[in-house]
Amino acid sequence: MLRAPLLVLAFAIVLLEETIWRWARALGGVLARIPIFAALERLVPRMDPRLVLALFLIPIALLFPVKLTALWLIGTGHVFTGVALIVAAKMLGTAFSARLYTIAEPRLMQLPLFVRLRGLVTRLLARAHAYLDASPAWQSARRAMARAKQSLRDFRLRHFGGGGFAAALASVRRRFRAQP
Repeated sequence: MLRAPLLVLAFAIVLLEETIWRWARALGGVLARIPIFAALERLVPRMDPRLVLALFLIPIALLFPVKLTALWLIGTGHVFTGVALIVAAKMLGTAFSARLYTIAEPRLMQLPLFVRLRGLVTRLLARAHAYLDASPAWQSARRAMARAKQSLRDFRLRHFGGGGFAAALASVRRRFRAQP
């Protein structure tokens, strides 16, 4: 039946939305500190909305040769390097797009077609969330993910203290330096 494929599609959409997009927005904040991106952030609010929309072509154009190079690497037997390059390119492109969307959304909302498409996507995401939230498989997966996160937190607190990633890294360094 169609139910299983729809569940998989809804799961993929929600996973992308909740995990990858949030991460990409955080990385986009890091990009904002690079001078050329900071200049772009100052420029976008003054640009025509159609031109702002065209800016989303930048990561596609810049990363296309990188992806071709990655495919060439895979084809010549350097599979790990090629796949790593594709993943890095996708991460960078997604981070750029997420940051651009964050700063460009007010301008894009001036385009009637964009407003309609955004509304459609928002409604589809709401339906996907509702579909997943009603699914016993999704509820079970959410509980399992919550338990796994709690286990990782407990492990980190037990072995590295409560200071976050930097404290954990410092703790590992101290342990290695203490070894003869």
